[in-house]
Amino acid sequence: MRLLEDRLAIHELEGAYARSFDERDGAAWSALFTADGIYQSWAEGDAPPVTFVQGTSALRDFCSSAPFDGIHMMHLPQITLDGDRATARIHLEFHGVWALQPGAPRLIMVGVYDVDYARVGGRWRIARRITTAYSRDQRTVLGYPGAAQA
Repeated sequence: MRLLEDRLAIHELEGAYARSFDERDGAAWSALFTADGIYQSWAEGDAPPVTFVQGTSALRDFCSSAPFDGIHMMHLPQITLDGDRATARIHLEFHGVWALQPGAPRLIMVGVYDVDYARVGGRWRIARRITTAYSRDQRTVLGYPGAAQA
């Protein structure tokens, strides 16, 4: 029964992750991580991470000050449990827009999250989340060129 409860708790954690980030609720989003939790995204090849954010306050600020609005569409996590630790791979699609005005960049990203979890105080938390993008499509809203492109 414990394994089923752990899986359900991680599913709920991932649902809260997507919703709180999409709502730019930095306090709720950062609370889903361990105190020293990490969010990072990889560039292609051997380049350094595009994004590396660690710790509650940095995670809160990263989410709250995101310069875009968007929505996560995530598949069910493929979870491996090991006591108070777990890992998962989650396929995702993210649709984001930097501003709702003509010429604003719009992004569609398809990729995966590789996630390490830790049970802290009886609750599952994200210890490390790595985003790997397999494709990114960025264009302007309504097809209008931005001021820099005109």
